[in-house]
Amino acid sequence: MEDLFKTNPNDDGISTNKDENVENKSQETYTKPTRDGKVSYIEREVDSFDFEGYEVVRREFFSKVNCPAMTLKYGSVNFNVRAIRKLDECQFIQILINPEKKRIIAKPCQEDEKDSVQWSKINKHGKVEPRKITGKVFTAQLYNDMKWNINATTKVLGTLLTSKGEKLFVFELINAEAYLSVSAPSPDNPKRRERIPFMPEHWKGNFGQSYEENKAKIVKTFEGVPEGFVKITLPELPSKKITDNKVESNNNKEETENGTKE
Repeated sequence: MEDLFKTNPNDDGISTNKDENVENKSQETYTKPTRDGKVSYIEREVDSFDFEGYEVVRREFFSKVNCPAMTLKYGSVNFNVRAIRKLDECQFIQILINPEKKRIIAKPCQEDEKDSVQWSKINKHGKVEPRKITGKVFTAQLYNDMKWNINATTKVLGTLLTSKGEKLFVFELINAEAYLSVSAPSPDNPKRRERIPFMPEHWKGNFGQSYEENKAKIVKTFEGVPEGFVKITLPELPSKKITDNKVESNNNKEETENGTKE
């Protein structure tokens, strides 16, 4: 720590010049605790701070409450309400994926735009809530490409980016966490199961990226489709109600034809 607050580059940080000491003291402010609630602090002015050797600790290592996130299971994709609110509660997005850089983008769009999917809805109380996006083809291909366990629930935290007034979320797939339900019987409950988290292998032995790496831009351009990304269409399966109506209609048609023949 001695190199952080040096007062003289020619020594170990201890000044022997009386005038220099006076000058340094004028750059420091000391506030003593008081009874009126003011905070006690010591302020010191420095020319620069050396971040070499520091790592920015991954937010995944802390509580994920209120973190924008995408959750994937085989057959579905779901974004939490925090992410939806950060994109001004839009109802439709385009999902873009960069297979080489292992990133997914959620980009707001209009309902009638090509490849739009609905990721949120308004509930009966008039509040926005997430809408599950069905997509077996998409998740099957993604799980295969990423070599994820098909039985795992996968969660990725998002980073909000803004450029020229346009907001979007970027999700780094290489930082996805997996959750598996495994058998953990107990004397009271032999069928008990436990949800076990698994972290990416490259997290082992470090706390995060270096300070300089963390400052690097995730996506270079936002004009049109970001460079290196392609659009992914998530097929929407017909609702159960529509399917039931179709089956009933076919049954009525067969009964009518049979009656006519008789």
